[in-house]
Amino acid sequence: MTDIVHSVEHALAAQAASCATVGSPLYATLLDGLLADHRRGGLTAELLDGVSTRPVHDAVPLRYLAAGHLLALTGRAPRLAAHYPSCGGTWDGEDTVVADFLLTVRERRDDFVSGLGRNVQTNEVGRAAVITSGMSWIAARHGLPIDQLEIGASAGLISRWDHYGYDTGVTHCGDPHSVLQFGPDWWMAPSADLSGEPVVVRRRASDISPIDITSEAGRATMLSFVWPDQLERIARLRAAITVADSVPMAIDAADAGDWVADQLADGPAPGAVTVVFHSIVWQYLPTATREHLRAALAAAGARAAADRPLCWLRMEPATREHADLRVTVWPGGSEHHLAEVGYHGADIRWTAPG
Repeated sequence: MTDIVHSVEHALAAQAASCATVGSPLYATLLDGLLADHRRGGLTAELLDGVSTRPVHDAVPLRYLAAGHLLALTGRAPRLAAHYPSCGGTWDGEDTVVADFLLTVRERRDDFVSGLGRNVQTNEVGRAAVITSGMSWIAARHGLPIDQLEIGASAGLISRWDHYGYDTGVTHCGDPHSVLQFGPDWWMAPSADLSGEPVVVRRRASDISPIDITSEAGRATMLSFVWPDQLERIARLRAAITVADSVPMAIDAADAGDWVADQLADGPAPGAVTVVFHSIVWQYLPTATREHLRAALAAAGARAAADRPLCWLRMEPATREHADLRVTVWPGGSEHHLAEVGYHGADIRWTAPG
């Protein structure tokens, strides 16, 4: 077995286990079946082998699944739509979804080939709750409004975090009338303190391949990356899309390192705390981009002052079960561990001292 074939099978098996762990039994079952198809040299092997030299890193199985979901969402894969709750279908645990997926691949092969070249961009808006927790900590610490820059922003839905509502049961912030609300069940005790009253004065964002959330095609693409049996996630995404209609913003198409270096060329803005942030992005950045980004942050951090601080806020993988929320603060470059959180943004366990 070649290294690439072994890597693809490892990616399929790992993603199946992940889906089973974080609550998508439909995709767990489907991936198990696609793994078996790959092992017998079927369509899955024909399409996935050679797509990437790093199929785990590049989320090749999720690209494959998203291509099918997009077809189902847009009415071009009725067999799959019949199984997918996101499309009005039902799934009771039967493995016939595997055969129907493979039939769809055979019939719409070109669409799957195209989908396999598309980066996964969930723009999971559930992560807004932990990002907001971090922004509240930053606002309380500095007493300044926020000048924010998001990298890996996809459609910019998390960049609009301040237009959603949050209530830990003890403190609250955001828009209490927003169609998207995060209640106390998102935080574990002790919860984050949201009373820092974060106010965004400027909103900037970039992505290597941004999605236009104002277009029907862009909206369908965003929905296709969400797992079809996770209706709560889909409802949150639809609510965030509604908010985006009233909060327009541009997403620059750019390499993250180049973009941050350009945006921070003059250092942090005076009279605000400049916050560069991202969530589940770091692992997808090329090494050169990471190094350039770190250098740009360090250079801007060297020009930070009490009236123009800089923060680097990020939610990134820590273990198989949870991600960490960390922030580096300039002047000084001190690093703080703020929280542990589930990968879709729930079960926020605040770790920063009060």
